[in-house]
Amino acid sequence: MPVRRIALSAFAVLLILVCGGLGLAVATQGWQAQPKYALDLEGGTQVILKARSNTGEPISSEQMNQARNIIAQRVNAMGVAETEISVQGGTNIMVSVPGSIDQKTSDALRRTATLAFRPVLIQGAPNATASDGGGSDGTSEIDQAKAQAASDGGGAQAAPKATGSDAGGASDAGGGASPTVVNGKPAWSLEQITPEVEKQWTSLDCTDAEVRRNHDVNSAPKSAVVACAPDGSAKYILGPETADGTSITDAKAAPQENSTYYQVSMNFDKAGGKAFGDMTTALFNGEGATGQFAIVLDSLVISAPQVQAPTYGGASITGNFSADSAQELADQLKFGALPLEFTVESEQEISATLGGDQLQKGLIAGLIGLVLVVVYAFFQYRVLAIVTTLSLLTMGMLAYGIITIMSNMSEIGFRLSLAGVAGLIVSIAFTADSFIVYFERVRDEIRDGRGIRAAVDHGWDRAKRTILASDAVNLIAAVVLYLVSAGSVRGFAFTLGLTTVLDLVVVFLFTHPILQTLVRTNFFGKGHPMSGLDPAQLGRNVPAYAGRGRFRSPDERKGRRSRRGGDDAPTETLAERKVRLEREMEDDA
Repeated sequence: MPVRRIALSAFAVLLILVCGGLGLAVATQGWQAQPKYALDLEGGTQVILKARSNTGEPISSEQMNQARNIIAQRVNAMGVAETEISVQGGTNIMVSVPGSIDQKTSDALRRTATLAFRPVLIQGAPNATASDGGGSDGTSEIDQAKAQAASDGGGAQAAPKATGSDAGGASDAGGGASPTVVNGKPAWSLEQITPEVEKQWTSLDCTDAEVRRNHDVNSAPKSAVVACAPDGSAKYILGPETADGTSITDAKAAPQENSTYYQVSMNFDKAGGKAFGDMTTALFNGEGATGQFAIVLDSLVISAPQVQAPTYGGASITGNFSADSAQELADQLKFGALPLEFTVESEQEISATLGGDQLQKGLIAGLIGLVLVVVYAFFQYRVLAIVTTLSLLTMGMLAYGIITIMSNMSEIGFRLSLAGVAGLIVSIAFTADSFIVYFERVRDEIRDGRGIRAAVDHGWDRAKRTILASDAVNLIAAVVLYLVSAGSVRGFAFTLGLTTVLDLVVVFLFTHPILQTLVRTNFFGKGHPMSGLDPAQLGRNVPAYAGRGRFRSPDERKGRRSRRGGDDAPTETLAERKVRLEREMEDDA
């Protein structure tokens, strides 16, 4: 099968998957047939949270900023996009959510952040089940994990390392410590694993984002629990809490000595340091199921370091930390257990800041731009402009389908803002530019004397490099803008980047193959005056026919005859004329 047919078939499959999949989901899953809008176009719900300190101490700006970050992480994890979260008045956090707010989001906003330290009993694959070990209730798999933990320390050799430090951070403050012996057994003992925990280990699938969001371990501080990594890459069985986040007095990120990596140092109060020290001593001496402990924030294991030395009063966590990742972990340790409670001060519906009329005007502007591009294409390229029109239509279908699918998926929750619409409109110009570059390269090849079919192939070889370079620049700009911006500007960057990628897909899988197919017809292949590929209209005074050799004008042919002897040359014999014509035909071929 020719390459052009393979490309067109792949493009047809992609179009059917996107548009057909969306139509099927609308019919069977209750999805919306259009993208969901952001705050500026649809409006939504505004919730004002009032912070109150549990200790009665004044609330610092650092605590409020970290509380804002934690709330933002929770809301984003639930797939609520285009949410605006800001600190106001020193003790208030204002959350504006597109559309109506559900009970799950409302509960997440009110929940107090919790941080705890637990020993790691077993670490395994994120979706490990009983069938992996041959048992029906998970017992066989747990037994295998216990045997592995006993033989190699839990397989945690690649984990970050925690080393001891007795410097600073100790105080007489109570609280923050949990008993290291629970139900008559050490918290780090495998005997803490109950049949209920084994069943939960079997059933919990940490690769499912919805499962990770809804799974709670904070409600069981005095028993073993099953927990997931934030990215769903691992699943853990953890022992009871030995210390909680309120026992941390400070946490900092700093460069490691003689290394390009960073480390995180944390200090505990007196009671928390004692409990944490007892746990790390036992884990270091091999008394635990593994040599690891877990740092659990909002029911997720954000780090599981391997104990390298007993540690009382403070500890340092080392690993392949960059400056940013180390600072992030330090902030989570320092503010992960905020002594703050949030109450809903007010909750009200808010109207769209721009409204549907602005969206309508934006769509009209985009439609006008699209019509002008099509009109220009027909004026410049005649019937060849049908390729441009079809390419723009198919790209629009792909962009609409993908954006609508992303809007309906709860894991993504994309919302289309007016800035995003602007990105879609701007993409029309970038897409048209790719077609113009390609067509002009083909027409240049025809002007240079190539046949039409050969001009399409050679013109594509020249044009695709320019198109790739141009779209690469656009994509880099979109990615950088998305990473450094916030709010609706990210919506513009996202749609711009998406349409840039789709431009490459359409040009490579549709525009070029469809033009290759068209030039094999008489209308385009023989250079009809309305085809846009007529050699005579492009400056070549030749008959309209397709060929792979060079075109020669009547003047060029006359010049060749003159060089053979001119008009006064002796009359050719029939045999000589036949030989000459055969040679000319060979030259033209």
